[in-house]
Formats: sequence, structure tokens, C-alpha cells
Amino acid sequence: MASMHDLSNLDNTLGREFEEFMIKLFEKLGYSTTVTNRSKEYGCDMMLQQSNYRIAVQTTRSESELTFTSVQRVLDSSRKYNSQMSIVITNNKFLSSAKNLAKIKNVVLIDRKKLLELIDLSNLPVNENKDLVQFCKNIKNELIKQDIDKEILKFLGLDIPKVDHSLLTKDSYGRPHPVNNKKEKLIDIFKEIRGDEDLSVQKNILLNFMSKYPLMFGTKADSEIFLLNMVTELVIFKPKTDYYNLV
Repeated sequence: MASMHDLSNLDNTLGREFEEFMIKLFEKLGYSTTVTNRSKEYGCDMMLQQSNYRIAVQTTRSESELTFTSVQRVLDSSRKYNSQMSIVITNNKFLSSAKNLAKIKNVVLIDRKKLLELIDLSNLPVNENKDLVQFCKNIKNELIKQDIDKEILKFLGLDIPKVDHSLLTKDSYGRPHPVNNKKEKLIDIFKEIRGDEDLSVQKNILLNFMSKYPLMFGTKADSEIFLLNMVTELVIFKPKTDYYNLV
């Protein structure tokens, strides 16, 4: 294990070594670990389990600060494996975009400083209380106290963090106006891609545009489900495989 005050050894590891380090740490905390996805150089996705409690974890050894995409990734795993908690862990720090998205989506962010505290927790004697869940709840409480950066929310496609996650778009004069409905936003995306022409749009292109608004459409899997629902509601239709058009 790394020492209490030094992560330099971890900084020089590859993704697989960082993964092995984290697996051993979680085992010391009483969790069984299953790797669900692996990146050759930087880290992996894993699922922790203790009794019936599951935690989705994304570990990333990185030389740069993590963006909101790390939060999106763990949300994908959490939804897929039906976990009760989601955590992103790095040897580095998190940018404001990641912190804002994590705050809204209830994801725990463990940065370099918190990783040292987590190591200390795992190194406690066996008879000590090593409560990972409470450790994470404390981190979330700290994040809640921090103000949300409105400029970052605009970057993510949000004006202010309303319950319906209303997004900002621009009118023909470039002035921002609120769009409070996902259906309306989807129609706007069609217009943005194809203009006024009545053309079918390839599914992947549509999903890429929808990914610009993660707090409205969620993950890629969420977006695909939303598109299918819109077909059912006759908002859009599929003229051929992997293509969509407005009704």
C-alpha cells in the first residue's frame, strides 16, 4: 500500500497496476470486486459488493484533471448493474464540470486528497470500523456545500439546476431562451443537424448531438431509450435501420 502521505508510486503506475492497488484496498474494506471494463493504460470500471449492497466504481490513473465524462461513465455502469452508489476515484483532481455533474447526479468523487484518506481508512486495524459508505456520504455532504458554477452548467447545456434540467438554446438572433421539454430539444437537434431539409438523420450522429446535453438526455443508453420512446409516441419514426426522422 502507498504511504499515508505519498502517492508518487501510484502516479508512475499503469492502469492495470492502479486497478490491482484499488482491488486490494477494497478487499481490506470488506468488499468483493469484479472488473466490468478495463482501459489498457488508465484504469477500469469495477463493481463492489458487500452482502446485497453494490457500488459502481470508475478508477482512473491520470496525469490531468478529470472532466464530467468520468462521471457519465460511472453512471453508465451504475445503471447497467443496478448499484446503490457510484464512485469515481483518481490520483489527480476533478474539474468543475465533473463536480457539478456529480453533485446533481449524486456521484461520489474521490480525488487525490480523499484517496489518501481512503487509504488511511483501509489501513485501520481489523477491529476498527471501516465504513466505506459513510466515508462516501461525508464526501457528498462536503460537495453539497459547494456552490454550483453556473458557467460550467452552461457548458454542460444548463442554465440553472432546475428539477427538469431545462436547457438553454439560442434563437435566430443568438439570444438564449429556455427549453423545458426534451421533445422540443430533440426537434431543435434535428433542425441543427439538417436545417430546413426533410432528411433522415443517422442514429450515431443524433446520439452525438444529444451527448452535448448530458443533464437532459443522460447517458448514451438513456438517449437510445428516449429515442425509442419518441418512436412509440409518434414524435419520430425510423424510415430504415439506424436512421430517424421527424413525423
